Amino acid sequence: MNFKAFLNTFSGKAYTMPVVILYVTEGCNLKCLSCSYRLPMPGELTLSEIEQLSRELKAFGLKHIVYSGGEPLLRRDFRDICSLFAEIKVKQTLLTNGLLLLKRAEEFNGVFTEIIVSLDGADAETHNRLRGVNSFDLILEGIAKSRSINAAPQISIRTVLQKQNFRQLHGFIELAKQTGVNRISFLAADVQSEAYGRDNLEVRSQASESGTMTLDNNEVQELKKIIYDVSQKYENEFASGFISESPEKLMHIADYYSAINGNVEFPRNFCNAPMVSAVITSTGDIHPCFFLPKYGNLRENKFNELINSASIKKTRSSVKVMEPDRCKKCVCTLFIPPRAALMDRF
Repeated sequence: MNFKAFLNTFSGKAYTMPVVILYVTEGCNLKCLSCSYRLPMPGELTLSEIEQLSRELKAFGLKHIVYSGGEPLLRRDFRDICSLFAEIKVKQTLLTNGLLLLKRAEEFNGVFTEIIVSLDGADAETHNRLRGVNSFDLILEGIAKSRSINAAPQISIRTVLQKQNFRQLHGFIELAKQTGVNRISFLAADVQSEAYGRDNLEVRSQASESGTMTLDNNEVQELKKIIYDVSQKYENEFASGFISESPEKLMHIADYYSAINGNVEFPRNFCNAPMVSAVITSTGDIHPCFFLPKYGNLRENKFNELINSASIKKTRSSVKVMEPDRCKKCVCTLFIPPRAALMDRF
């Protein structure tokens, strides 16, 4: 049992930090509309710095490291990074666009508990258009390769439902079944935060104000009808967890777009991400989650000094009551119930 994690769920103080999301690079080999990651950041953390970080995280009770970016597989020493965390015996998950899976799957045999592959289209034309690179077929080959290796991890597909692909909801589910992945999950498009490298207003407005990603009122109603049809057709897939979200949770995606249009309140969120997790960027900035501002840098202070600073304690208190506007409008929450924390389910 993890009593320290249990205490985290009630407190503004972190007694342990079981989950860390690490951006190993902010370089990316796609050109997605929804994010601005293209080139690696100058001065990204070195392998030796990540080795030191792994020791600090182990000392603070790390259970699960999630690699994100950018595209983690672009980093040439990524396998060495994974070995550092294998040495401290923590669960490892890869968030990837999948483009390099075919090339590097064998190299990472037995490393990951789960590989989560992001897909923006249920067919090549849609996906390639939204990603800016002809990548769909190669990604499916990479998924097949990852499934074929000896110590195959759980493989999931994650899709952002937005204006240019929401009518493919049925198609995404069928694609997931055909490829043999373990599950598929869906999110709404974040068009309002500074996450994903969109740290200037001009970049964010390309997705939101132009309406290239958000649904209009008629499309919201159309999406609700599609979700209802999906809930009837794929009842077993919902019940088994193959589709990660419940039909009610999928309806929250439609409600989110309706709220952006000013028609309803944003769906109520529950989140305790800052209490049980931290996000570390490729240059050492530490954030409470993907979307909230940083509260320090690991090149300036040790992890155990930052994780209970006055700034993050204040943030945890405000998130607990969903006070920040960003939290009220969040599309990607994390909530670990106290009992799950106590049972060490990370």
